[in-house]
Amino acid sequence: MSATGLFYTNEKHPKTQPRIMDFTFQITAAKTVVQYPVGADCFSFFDAITQAQINAYLGTTNEFPVTYFDATSMGADTFGGLIRMSGAPATVGQAAVAVRLEAKYYSAAGLTTVVERAALGSAGITASTLETAVAVSTNGNLAFKVDFGNTPDFDGLTSGLITIRVYWIAS
Repeated sequence: MSATGLFYTNEKHPKTQPRIMDFTFQITAAKTVVQYPVGADCFSFFDAITQAQINAYLGTTNEFPVTYFDATSMGADTFGGLIRMSGAPATVGQAAVAVRLEAKYYSAAGLTTVVERAALGSAGITASTLETAVAVSTNGNLAFKVDFGNTPDFDGLTSGLITIRVYWIAS
């Protein structure tokens, strides 16, 4: 059963109530994931990436600086991602505000060990800093990184589940 469309009568609500994007990754080997369902548009990584990789994925030039995802930022037990909001590489995205990020990973038998992290979008991402953070670019694309810490050894996991939930407001 589908829900009836909702139309706010207070004009302040539509531009302050965030939309939610969920991404699920199955851990298949150390620092290796498969996105589920296959095809969701999120470029994920465990280690430092290059400016060329960022530019190629987003189809823009220097939209997010490489220092957001350098070796210091992507230290041990860290997971990062870029979310291209426009579909094909293009310069126009859809997000205007990154409200917050919620990240979890599940490990152990029955996925019973759960580690959670969160961040406010207002803080943005700090260059060359190991942190949990989310940001929106001037083109409307999203980026995140999550410092899960050694609880247990995140980089050494060979099975499990990672969930990323990004709350954002459209432009």
